[in-house]
Amino acid sequence: MGIGHVAVGLGFKSADRRLNVGFLIFATLFADFLLGWFTLAGWESYEVPPDYASKHYLLFTFPWSHGLLPDLGWAAGLGVVTAILLRSLRAGVIVILAVLSHYLLDGIVHVKGLPVSGPGSHEFGLGLWQNLPAALTLEVVMAAVGLAIYLVAERKESRARRLGIAAYTSVLSMFLVAGQATATQVPERETMIASWIGAPLLFGAIAFWLDRR
Repeated sequence: MGIGHVAVGLGFKSADRRLNVGFLIFATLFADFLLGWFTLAGWESYEVPPDYASKHYLLFTFPWSHGLLPDLGWAAGLGVVTAILLRSLRAGVIVILAVLSHYLLDGIVHVKGLPVSGPGSHEFGLGLWQNLPAALTLEVVMAAVGLAIYLVAERKESRARRLGIAAYTSVLSMFLVAGQATATQVPERETMIASWIGAPLLFGAIAFWLDRR
C-alpha cells in the first residue's frame, strides 16, 4: 500500500492531537523505511514477476522489515522513544499501533505474503494486488476516510492547516495511485532503495510542517 498507510496516519491524529500527523505518517511507513536500508545491506530483496507490465506489483523477501514478530520489536522501540519524549504512555501506544498497521495493510494487498515470525515462517498475504482496480479503490477510500477523520479532529484549528493537509492528501493520492496503475517498468535498484528510504521521510516531513503549531 501507499496512500493507505498515509490514511492511517491521518486517522490516528484524532487519538491524540498532541502528536504531529507527520510523525504518525512516518510511523505507518516505518517498515518501508527499514526495507530500504535492509535491501541496501543485502538482508532483504525483491523479485520482478514476468508479467509486471500488466500486474504492476513486486514480490518481496523482507522478513526483518515486514515480518510480524520483528515489527513488534520495531514498533515497541519507536513507541518507547515517543512515550519518553512526550512523557505520554498514550502517545507511545498510538505510535506502536501506527507502526503495526503497516503489517495488516500490506498483508491485505501483497501477493507473496508477509512472514509472521521471520525467514521461512508462515506468510500472511491476501493478494488483493491481483485485482489492482479493487486495491487502488480501497486505498482511495481509505485516504478519504482518513482525511475526514483528521479534519473533524482539527475542526477548531486554522483553516489554512486543514486546507494544507487536504491538498497534501489529494495530491499524494493522485501521485501514488497513478504511479502504481501506470507502472510498466521497474526503476533501477538504487532508485527503488532511495524511494523506500526517502518517501517516508519526505511524506512525513511535509505533513509535519503542515500540521505544526
